[in-house]
Amino acid sequence: MGTMGLSLQRQCAMVTVERVATRLFSTAEYHRMAGAGVFGPEEKVELLEGRILTVPPQGPLHAATVRRLMQLLLRLGVDPAMLFVDQPVSLGEYGEPVPDIALVEPDPQGRDYADAHPGPGQLRLLIEVSDSSLEYDLLTKSRAYASAGIGEYWVVDVRNRRVHRFTAPTAERYSRVEVLEEGVELVILGSEVPVCQLFPPRTAG
Repeated sequence: MGTMGLSLQRQCAMVTVERVATRLFSTAEYHRMAGAGVFGPEEKVELLEGRILTVPPQGPLHAATVRRLMQLLLRLGVDPAMLFVDQPVSLGEYGEPVPDIALVEPDPQGRDYADAHPGPGQLRLLIEVSDSSLEYDLLTKSRAYASAGIGEYWVVDVRNRRVHRFTAPTAERYSRVEVLEEGVELVILGSEVPVCQLFPPRTAG
Protein backbone atom coordinates (compact mmCIF):
# COMPACT_ATOMS: atom_id res chain seq x y z
CA MET A 1 0.00 0.00 0.00
CA GLY A 2 1.34 3.42 -0.92
CA THR A 3 2.06 6.35 1.37
CA MET A 4 -1.20 8.06 0.35
CA GLY A 5 -3.23 4.96 1.26
CA LEU A 6 -1.66 4.75 4.73
CA SER A 7 -2.31 8.45 5.30
CA LEU A 8 -6.00 8.05 4.41
CA GLN A 9 -6.28 5.06 6.76
CA ARG A 10 -4.86 7.12 9.62
CA GLN A 11 -7.29 9.97 8.90
CA CYS A 12 -10.25 7.58 8.88
CA ALA A 13 -9.09 6.03 12.15
CA MET A 14 -8.88 9.48 13.71
CA VAL A 15 -12.41 10.34 12.56
CA THR A 16 -13.91 7.17 14.05
CA VAL A 17 -12.67 7.97 17.56
CA GLU A 18 -13.98 11.55 17.59
CA ARG A 19 -17.14 11.98 19.63
CA VAL A 20 -20.15 14.04 18.69
CA ALA A 21 -21.46 15.94 21.71
CA THR A 22 -25.17 16.39 22.38
CA ARG A 23 -26.27 20.01 22.79
CA LEU A 24 -28.57 20.30 25.78
CA PHE A 25 -30.90 23.26 26.24
CA SER A 26 -31.71 24.95 29.54
CA THR A 27 -35.20 26.09 30.46
CA ALA A 28 -34.08 29.72 30.02
CA GLU A 29 -32.93 29.00 26.44
CA TYR A 30 -36.11 27.03 25.80
CA HIS A 31 -38.25 29.99 26.89
CA ARG A 32 -36.24 32.37 24.71
CA MET A 33 -36.75 30.10 21.71
CA ALA A 34 -40.48 29.97 22.35
CA GLY A 35 -40.62 33.75 22.72
CA ALA A 36 -38.75 34.16 19.43
CA GLY A 37 -41.34 32.06 17.60
CA VAL A 38 -39.05 29.10 16.90
CA PHE A 39 -41.95 26.73 17.52
CA GLY A 40 -45.09 26.89 15.41
CA PRO A 41 -48.32 28.13 17.04
CA GLU A 42 -49.91 24.68 16.81
CA GLU A 43 -46.73 22.77 17.67
CA LYS A 44 -46.72 21.12 21.10
CA VAL A 45 -43.23 20.66 22.50
CA GLU A 46 -41.66 19.97 25.87
CA LEU A 47 -38.19 20.04 27.39
CA LEU A 48 -36.94 16.85 28.99
CA GLU A 49 -33.38 16.15 30.10
CA GLY A 50 -32.24 19.13 28.05
CA ARG A 51 -33.81 17.88 24.82
CA ILE A 52 -36.69 19.59 23.03
CA LEU A 53 -39.24 17.00 21.99
CA THR A 54 -42.33 17.19 19.85
CA VAL A 55 -45.40 15.70 21.51
CA PRO A 56 -47.81 13.80 19.22
CA PRO A 57 -51.40 15.06 19.03
CA GLN A 58 -54.03 13.41 21.22
CA GLY A 59 -56.27 10.85 19.57
CA PRO A 60 -59.91 10.46 20.66
CA LEU A 61 -59.17 7.54 23.00
CA HIS A 62 -56.36 9.46 24.68
CA ALA A 63 -58.52 12.55 25.14
CA ALA A 64 -61.48 10.55 26.47
CA THR A 65 -59.27 8.83 29.05
CA VAL A 66 -57.88 12.17 30.24
CA ARG A 67 -61.44 13.42 30.72
CA ARG A 68 -62.41 10.31 32.69
CA LEU A 69 -59.38 10.69 34.96
CA MET A 70 -60.22 14.32 35.60
CA GLN A 71 -63.84 13.50 36.42
CA LEU A 72 -62.75 10.68 38.73
CA LEU A 73 -60.32 12.87 40.65
CA LEU A 74 -62.97 15.56 41.06
CA ARG A 75 -65.49 12.99 42.34
CA LEU A 76 -62.91 11.89 44.91
CA GLY A 77 -62.83 15.42 46.27
CA VAL A 78 -59.71 16.87 44.67
CA ASP A 79 -59.77 20.66 44.66
CA PRO A 80 -60.02 21.79 40.99
CA ALA A 81 -57.33 24.37 41.72
CA MET A 82 -54.90 21.49 42.40
CA LEU A 83 -55.45 19.84 39.01
CA PHE A 84 -53.23 20.86 36.12
CA VAL A 85 -54.24 19.49 32.73
CA ASP A 86 -51.78 19.64 29.85
CA GLN A 87 -49.74 22.37 31.58
CA PRO A 88 -45.97 22.61 32.12
CA VAL A 89 -44.21 21.60 35.31
CA SER A 90 -40.62 22.32 36.27
CA LEU A 91 -37.99 19.63 36.79
CA GLY A 92 -35.11 22.03 37.25
CA GLU A 93 -32.65 23.64 34.84
CA TYR A 94 -33.10 21.12 32.01
CA GLY A 95 -36.67 19.92 32.34
CA GLU A 96 -40.07 21.40 31.62
CA PRO A 97 -42.39 18.59 30.49
CA VAL A 98 -46.14 18.85 29.95
CA PRO A 99 -47.83 15.89 31.66
CA ASP A 100 -51.42 15.06 30.81
CA ILE A 101 -52.48 15.54 34.44
CA ALA A 102 -50.63 16.83 37.49
CA LEU A 103 -51.90 16.91 41.06
CA VAL A 104 -50.26 20.00 42.53
CA GLU A 105 -50.02 21.52 45.99
CA PRO A 106 -51.36 25.09 46.32
CA ASP A 107 -48.90 27.80 45.30
CA PRO A 108 -46.95 28.70 48.47
CA GLN A 109 -46.88 32.31 47.22
CA GLY A 110 -50.65 32.38 46.79
CA ARG A 111 -50.39 33.50 43.15
CA ASP A 112 -51.62 30.36 41.35
CA TYR A 113 -48.10 29.76 39.99
CA ALA A 114 -48.06 33.02 38.06
CA ASP A 115 -44.35 33.46 38.81
CA ALA A 116 -43.05 29.95 38.05
CA HIS A 117 -44.34 26.53 37.11
CA PRO A 118 -44.78 24.10 40.03
CA GLY A 119 -41.67 22.06 40.77
CA PRO A 120 -40.94 18.73 42.47
CA GLY A 121 -41.72 20.11 45.92
CA GLN A 122 -45.28 20.93 44.84
CA LEU A 123 -46.00 17.93 42.59
CA ARG A 124 -47.92 15.17 44.36
CA LEU A 125 -48.70 13.02 41.33
CA LEU A 126 -47.96 13.11 37.60
CA ILE A 127 -50.06 11.13 35.11
CA GLU A 128 -49.30 10.41 31.47
CA VAL A 129 -52.04 8.86 29.35
CA SER A 130 -50.15 6.78 26.85
CA ASP A 131 -51.00 5.49 23.40
CA SER A 132 -48.29 5.75 20.74
CA SER A 133 -45.81 7.16 23.30
CA LEU A 134 -45.90 4.18 25.69
CA GLU A 135 -42.20 3.27 25.54
CA TYR A 136 -41.15 6.92 25.90
CA ASP A 137 -43.44 7.41 28.91
CA LEU A 138 -42.33 4.18 30.60
CA LEU A 139 -38.60 4.69 30.09
CA THR A 140 -37.51 8.25 29.35
CA LYS A 141 -40.14 10.10 31.34
CA SER A 142 -40.01 7.76 34.31
CA ARG A 143 -36.23 8.25 34.51
CA ALA A 144 -36.56 12.04 34.35
CA TYR A 145 -39.36 12.14 36.92
CA ALA A 146 -37.52 9.83 39.31
CA SER A 147 -34.32 11.86 39.00
CA ALA A 148 -36.29 15.01 39.86
CA GLY A 149 -37.72 13.33 42.96
CA ILE A 150 -41.36 13.12 41.87
CA GLY A 151 -42.89 10.83 44.49
CA GLU A 152 -45.54 9.15 42.36
CA TYR A 153 -46.00 8.76 38.61
CA TRP A 154 -48.60 6.84 36.60
CA VAL A 155 -48.59 5.73 33.00
CA VAL A 156 -52.14 4.95 31.92
CA ASP A 157 -51.83 2.53 29.00
CA VAL A 158 -55.02 3.03 26.98
CA ARG A 159 -54.44 0.21 24.49
CA ASN A 160 -53.80 -2.52 27.05
CA ARG A 161 -56.09 -0.96 29.69
CA ARG A 162 -53.61 -1.08 32.53
CA VAL A 163 -51.82 1.36 34.82
CA HIS A 164 -48.09 1.40 35.52
CA ARG A 165 -47.60 2.95 38.97
CA PHE A 166 -44.11 4.23 39.79
CA THR A 167 -43.13 5.11 43.38
CA ALA A 168 -40.01 5.35 45.56
CA PRO A 169 -37.81 7.48 43.28
CA THR A 170 -34.02 7.30 43.31
CA ALA A 171 -31.47 9.39 41.44
CA GLU A 172 -31.69 7.09 38.40
CA ARG A 173 -35.07 5.34 38.44
CA TYR A 174 -38.13 4.40 40.44
CA SER A 175 -37.36 1.48 42.73
CA ARG A 176 -40.96 0.28 42.85
CA VAL A 177 -43.13 -0.32 39.78
CA GLU A 178 -46.57 -1.94 39.86
CA VAL A 179 -48.57 -2.96 36.79
CA LEU A 180 -52.26 -2.86 37.63
CA GLU A 181 -54.67 -4.66 35.33
CA GLU A 182 -58.40 -4.04 34.90
CA GLY A 183 -59.40 -6.64 37.47
CA VAL A 184 -57.65 -4.94 40.41
CA GLU A 185 -58.14 -1.73 42.35
CA LEU A 186 -55.94 1.35 42.41
CA VAL A 187 -55.65 3.39 45.59
CA ILE A 188 -56.28 7.04 44.74
CA LEU A 189 -56.15 9.54 47.60
CA GLY A 190 -57.07 6.85 50.09
CA SER A 191 -59.96 5.46 48.01
CA GLU A 192 -59.91 2.13 46.18
CA VAL A 193 -60.98 2.54 42.56
CA PRO A 194 -61.26 -0.31 40.03
CA VAL A 195 -58.71 0.21 37.25
CA CYS A 196 -61.44 -0.38 34.65
CA GLN A 197 -63.10 2.88 35.71
CA LEU A 198 -60.14 4.85 34.36
CA PHE A 199 -60.95 3.83 30.79
CA PRO A 200 -63.94 4.41 28.49
CA PRO A 201 -66.28 1.40 28.24
CA ARG A 202 -65.26 -1.25 25.77
CA THR A 203 -66.94 -1.15 22.38
CA ALA A 204 -69.71 -3.66 21.81
CA GLY A 205 -68.68 -6.85 20.03
